[in-house]
Amino acid sequence: MTEQACPADVPALSEGPAPWLDIRSVAVIGASEDQSKFGGRLFKNLLRHGFGGDVYPINAGRQELFGIKTYPDLHALPAAPDAFVLALPSHLVRDQVIAAAQRGTRLGIIISAGFSDVDEAGQAQERELVDIARRHGMRLVGPNCLGLISVDKGLVLCSSPILERSSLPQRPVGFVSQSGALMTTAFDKAWSMGGGFSHGFSVGNQADLEVCDFIEFMVADRSTKVICAYIEGLKDATRFLACARAARDAGKPLLIVKAGRSQAGQQAAFSHTASIAGDAAVFEAACREQGALVLGDLNTMLLTANYLATQPARTLRHLVIVSPSGGGGALAADIASEAGLELAEFGEPTRSLLSQCYPPRQIKNPLDFGARTAGDERAGAQLTCQAVQQDPAVDAVLGVTAMAPIPWQMQLIEALAEQGRQHRKPVIVAVDAGQTSDPVRQRLAELGLPYANSTADAVQALRHARQWQAMQPVAAQPRPPECPRNPLSFGPGQYSEHDTKAMLAAYGVTANEGRIARTAEDAAAIARQLGYPVVLKIVSADIVHKSDVGGVVTGLASEEEVRKAHDQMLQNVALRRPGARIDGVLVQRMVHGHVELIVGGRRDATFGPVIVVGAGGTLVELLPERFLATAPVTRQAVLQGLQSLTLWPVLQGYRGKAVALDAVVESIVRLSWMMHDLGKHDFEIDINPLLVNADEACAVDARLLIR
Repeated sequence: MTEQACPADVPALSEGPAPWLDIRSVAVIGASEDQSKFGGRLFKNLLRHGFGGDVYPINAGRQELFGIKTYPDLHALPAAPDAFVLALPSHLVRDQVIAAAQRGTRLGIIISAGFSDVDEAGQAQERELVDIARRHGMRLVGPNCLGLISVDKGLVLCSSPILERSSLPQRPVGFVSQSGALMTTAFDKAWSMGGGFSHGFSVGNQADLEVCDFIEFMVADRSTKVICAYIEGLKDATRFLACARAARDAGKPLLIVKAGRSQAGQQAAFSHTASIAGDAAVFEAACREQGALVLGDLNTMLLTANYLATQPARTLRHLVIVSPSGGGGALAADIASEAGLELAEFGEPTRSLLSQCYPPRQIKNPLDFGARTAGDERAGAQLTCQAVQQDPAVDAVLGVTAMAPIPWQMQLIEALAEQGRQHRKPVIVAVDAGQTSDPVRQRLAELGLPYANSTADAVQALRHARQWQAMQPVAAQPRPPECPRNPLSFGPGQYSEHDTKAMLAAYGVTANEGRIARTAEDAAAIARQLGYPVVLKIVSADIVHKSDVGGVVTGLASEEEVRKAHDQMLQNVALRRPGARIDGVLVQRMVHGHVELIVGGRRDATFGPVIVVGAGGTLVELLPERFLATAPVTRQAVLQGLQSLTLWPVLQGYRGKAVALDAVVESIVRLSWMMHDLGKHDFEIDINPLLVNADEACAVDARLLIR
């Protein structure tokens, strides 16, 4: 088919999908009654779930389908459809897109695969489809997607068998996915957990509309309170981070599951920090800075989303556990403690109220509902839940049903729901038992209470909800006056320790003083000038890990020791790294410290310069705990990151050993600005260790590679 000029009344191209999702008429190209075909299942699902607009089945071989008049093609329709959806062989798609564009259709959903997901030729065909659509003011979803499911709008344009049900449970949770199968898996899983969705979007190849378009839509959508996303890769990282910040500013949690957490391919990295700052870790750090939470799996994301979407917003500090099983409550307390959740201490009014149906020794958190003395289960459940939820020290309630008698479980969850609504306290329930407790699960779904099938999962949802509540998006900070007013000029190459430290010094990062010696006598003379003790280090662009080849000697206290160490070092290096270029021996003032950190980073291809901080020295590979941030980093973000490390108590002054914490923070901030200025280059930089004592934080060893 030949493309014709765009009609004069076609609307201007939108920046997002919102206008295009106001759909009142749909053309289903390839519609059928055959439920073994994509077009047949999709058409039936659209009709089954009560779409209120006009439906135009396109099928040249039939007069009607399911009693609805069919049309041979788009040009035969009585009016231009707002949207079309098709699942045809890829070579037939172009003509349909042209026809829809000429009719003035606003949105096209292409289920068909065989484009950029296959080869370069398919990618070229895909680009042509987008060009055609954009010239006519039309937007496209896909290709290679499973369409969309909008429960809020009653619009189902998806062929998945999970939709073969009488109704679609709705919750204020939206979902966008780069995998169609995972989108429908999420719907099915959420429904089985008492959850649901407002919208679900499968974006496929993202040829036109992409993940960010739908996040922007859900940020503005009144029927969506929580946004979930499954992401494999980003088309526009800057836009994505802006979307994440917009979601946070709107008070809508953005929960993300990201594929590709493997560390493969990072083993050959030049520096320790480059191998530490893997793509998944960088993605998580960048999201955290904008207030988005990256989770490890789909189940955790769905449960956390259901909790945040359905329960009152309240800062989670102290938790109460209520269970008809003493053992179930005790295990829940252990799990909560391990997750860092504190149990609430009951106030005197609560204890007084509970004393009406509990013996004094049983009035404690966790509260064992099975230990009550009152015989009326309903009255006991109501009093229990009223008492704990009216307590101002209680921020959330975890109900653990265990395998208690079903009436006990039912009374407990009814009371949790009723008192939770009255006192505006969030509630989540763990149903640890198997199918015997299915009636309990069904009732929880009817009550709108989020539940998990294990106590551990319920506690993780609470932990992640608290994480999101505690996130503070990073605010921009001015350039420190200690940094060069104009960024330094950096050229490609592998910089020596001496040259790297000179650059660090230009940005206000303290490094121990040192000079390069060419002979043993030079080394002795430099040591005499610096003052003892001193350190000798081999200088070679071919040697990254100097200590591995005998290229570092510390604690030298005399000229004789320096001369001897100099000659012995050259012999060791020649034996262990024959052929390595030797540019001399670096003689440095020896610095003593209480803490060794590694500070460095690299340029990430997606998010730019990334800084990483953790335990340094010889412990860098033994203590994997790190914090990452995009550069430049703020002082507040550095402090928060340091507090997340096991080393934090040491940095505060462990066992009376004072540590220059302010100097640590300043060193990290200033290095981050140097990395910011390096941002256009593909680089890796490494300070290992940053040695910290009571007076200073000193870069004892450093290296820089610019490709």
